[in-house]
Amino acid sequence: MRQYIALTRRNCSVFLKDRPAVAFSLLSMFIVLILMAVFLGKLNTDAVTGLLEQYGGTRNKALDKEHAEILVRYWALAGIMEVNAVTVTLTVMGTMVSDATENRLSGFYCAPVRRELVALGYVTSACLIGMLFCTAVFAAGLGYIVLTGGELLATSAVVKMLGYILMNVCVFSIIMFLAASFVKSSSAWSGFATVVGTLVGFAGAVYIPMGSLPAGAAEALAYTPILHGASLMRKVCCRDILAETFFGLPESIKAAYEEQMGISAAMGGETVSSGFQLLFIGLFGLAALTAAIWLEKRGQAGDRSYRSGLASKHAKSKGE
Repeated sequence: MRQYIALTRRNCSVFLKDRPAVAFSLLSMFIVLILMAVFLGKLNTDAVTGLLEQYGGTRNKALDKEHAEILVRYWALAGIMEVNAVTVTLTVMGTMVSDATENRLSGFYCAPVRRELVALGYVTSACLIGMLFCTAVFAAGLGYIVLTGGELLATSAVVKMLGYILMNVCVFSIIMFLAASFVKSSSAWSGFATVVGTLVGFAGAVYIPMGSLPAGAAEALAYTPILHGASLMRKVCCRDILAETFFGLPESIKAAYEEQMGISAAMGGETVSSGFQLLFIGLFGLAALTAAIWLEKRGQAGDRSYRSGLASKHAKSKGE
């Protein structure tokens, strides 16, 4: 247990002392904020108010615009949480790649420490830092929304959001550990991080709404945990403001908007429930965990074979 805690503390310390890494782990969040402030925020707000004007009849336009702005802010906040759950854990797992590149990882494996504890130390540090960053951004986002006229989420909604954030951070920490196991250099990991950081916004329907994507692309994204993680958090963040914004409109209009914006998700043409989404993300994480355990056992067997070979070679040299 002491070894596990020491390894986890060491990995957290290495990452937090690397200021460029900390800055880049938040880069995707700043990109989304800039896009929402300059381009996407107004477009999405105008889309909501246009929908209300088209189907809502005589309404209070000023109130509709206010509700639309708050709705888009909560929608964006949920998307940012999903982006951070992916990119922060990915950046933290760069510590493992750096250790492997500079042969520190081999030193850990040669030490009297179980290989599983070394792996668990990397995953746990990614979970802790990911949760820390996501919680801080979530709190800042809530504060901003309240200061700009929105209502604070209910306590039960905040607790549920923290649970969803934790689930996403843990699942993506495992997935990133599995990905890092196949990468042999820091430059390759940097390139991988660039690709993932770019694609995560599209996969989570943050940059482009699901309804604006080609049918084939939207269907493919529905089979990734990123979209379902974002969808679950959007349901929590947007539930109350959605009801206020679309009050008086047919339920079908509200349902169509939810699907368009990735608040709900469909697979095979059918909208899936939150319970199914939780199960889907959990199974994805379990599959990644199973693969990671298999790789670690394979590596452990390789270590034993290597040490046995060294011992045999040493014995032969002594005999000669």
